[in-house]
Amino acid sequence: MLELSPGDPLIKAYLQDIQHLKSQRVKHELGLKGPFQNLLDKAAKKRGWTLVPELSTYSGGKRVVPDGTVRDEFRLARGWWEAKDTSDNLAAEIVKKLKAGYPTRNTIFEDTQVAVLYQDRSEAGEFALREPIKVAALLNQFLAHDEADEREFKRAMEEFKNRIPDLAQSLNEHITDAHKTKKFQAAFEQFLALCRKSFESQTDRRSGKRNADSASPD
Repeated sequence: MLELSPGDPLIKAYLQDIQHLKSQRVKHELGLKGPFQNLLDKAAKKRGWTLVPELSTYSGGKRVVPDGTVRDEFRLARGWWEAKDTSDNLAAEIVKKLKAGYPTRNTIFEDTQVAVLYQDRSEAGEFALREPIKVAALLNQFLAHDEADEREFKRAMEEFKNRIPDLAQSLNEHITDAHKTKKFQAAFEQFLALCRKSFESQTDRRSGKRNADSASPD
């Protein structure tokens, strides 16, 4: 599993880029979103995932366009990212986005100073983006997230996989026992006869088609 450390070069580069832009008095969203986009893109690639900018999606019956969508190797959305201006009230902007229908299954809302992470449709943490340890914690939690229903599905699949040998043995015993009864034997013979009839019918049709094709003039 991906684990970024606070000293990772990706995080160092992000903090340096943000500091440089702020030294240039850049405060608007389009001017500041680049460093976090680069950071998230490269971190996602380490996981084998892809960050797709400005990809529209439907959430809660509404069409929304987050700044970025992280998709896995099957092109399934695993998380979203939304950037805001430093002059905005991040909490108020998040409320607006939630009302607009933005997904909250695994979403980062950030303004270069603070990031708020939503997971499983509720707030999962707040992270100071000037602290390398907090940036690392945010990315690790975001990229390692499995939704509750996904975790339950994986658990059920693992349990079913472990039970397959027992299920197969039980099925084989049931079939063996059933073959001993006259009722099953009669039904089984009827089924075989139906299969043979269907197979012979298909064979006759193919044979007739080949004969017709060979008899037709060039």
